[in-house]
Amino acid sequence: MPGGKRKSALFFLLLAINILLTPNLRSSTVSATTNADSVNLLEANVLWERTYGGAGDDRAFYAATVSDGFVVVGSSTSFQQDKTVAWVLRLDHDGNALWNQTFFEGAGSEFRFVLCLEDGFLLVGNVFLPSGDTDGYVVRVDEEGKMGWNITLGGKEVDKLFSALKVQDGFVFVGLTHSFGNDSEVWVVKTDFNGNEVWNKTYGGTTEDAGRAIAPIEGNHFVVAGYTNSMGNGDYDFLLLKIDASGNIAWNKTYGGTQSDKAYAIAETEGECVAVGDTRSKGEGESDAWIIKVDANGNLVWERTVGGEGFDMPTCITVSSYQGYLVGGFTFSFGNGERDFWLFKVDDSGNVQWSCTVGRTEFEEAYAVLEVAENEFVMAGWTNSIGHGHYDFYVAKVSVENDGDWLSAYNFIASALILSAIVIVALVVVFFLIRRYVNQKISRRNVNAV
Repeated sequence: MPGGKRKSALFFLLLAINILLTPNLRSSTVSATTNADSVNLLEANVLWERTYGGAGDDRAFYAATVSDGFVVVGSSTSFQQDKTVAWVLRLDHDGNALWNQTFFEGAGSEFRFVLCLEDGFLLVGNVFLPSGDTDGYVVRVDEEGKMGWNITLGGKEVDKLFSALKVQDGFVFVGLTHSFGNDSEVWVVKTDFNGNEVWNKTYGGTTEDAGRAIAPIEGNHFVVAGYTNSMGNGDYDFLLLKIDASGNIAWNKTYGGTQSDKAYAIAETEGECVAVGDTRSKGEGESDAWIIKVDANGNLVWERTVGGEGFDMPTCITVSSYQGYLVGGFTFSFGNGERDFWLFKVDDSGNVQWSCTVGRTEFEEAYAVLEVAENEFVMAGWTNSIGHGHYDFYVAKVSVENDGDWLSAYNFIASALILSAIVIVALVVVFFLIRRYVNQKISRRNVNAV
């Protein structure tokens, strides 16, 4: 094989290997990062959007999927002058209101969470007392929103509920309390199905701790997510507590840096938990989304920060039916307005697959994301870009044209072609080397024969 041809073959072989081993620049844009230029920002196609409310301040804090649509809960000042009432809306699949109900207690009330039951809903929130204090407030309603029973939970100071979980023999509620224990502590209450208290426990240190969400985990245990500045390293740290059915602690762990890190939502998947909140310790922006995955013993499996240069806040997380996790919230770094609905998806290893925003020119904040089909989502929160009042409930159904699958196919095909080229070049090189060797052997024989 002539020297020039041999060098060319080797050059192309090395070039192909280099291309194969060099990260694909386009696919690398979906990696978890706080750099806005490296996040795969997609356009969200708004299929429909609706606002609900009056001239006052109407804010949705949570939403859930039911068989014929969605249930959205929050608070409103549009129904009673100078009064805040807890408000629940039931919507069909197109966002049309089927019914709505308001509940007024004390000096005002709000709903922060809803559990869907076989025969209705459990509405979870708080009642504001004339003294300025707060109690937890729970209402059980039927499928038409008519009240079955209601209870208040708490002591003489500020006590708040943020989330709940249905268990075999009742309900478990999580929040924070100033009435029991020291200052503010994580507060967990269990009731039976009629709202009768079974146990009431607090967890924390000597300063400020709070529980914000709860998820079931194997072995009839629960993991509570929140934050603490009694324990950990920073101003605040993520706090995860694993407790059994009687409220006894199996373990508690903190996660975070030297500044403020607060967890607001948690989801369970295959015996492990994924918690999300905001971080000032990590990332490059004023505030970034921070996602951590832990095993059943609370050991950190992976962590990711996601965000831009501005203030970005995650508020909810759900396990996708199509692998990975969906994180919703709001962002100042991306989008069209002052702040926008923010939705992104991470895979099972925490790598960001895509990110998108929904919003107009002013303020939108999302507090719930519901997956209704592959790449179709309903988000709920509030807006002052459109609507009638200071803020209105804002619910939008969006589709996201994710090119991640196309990129995967593209990369697979490209890699296959490159690998094929490497094999072909290698075979050509081997062929010419063998041919050269055979020719040399023949030449030596001829010389010996002479």
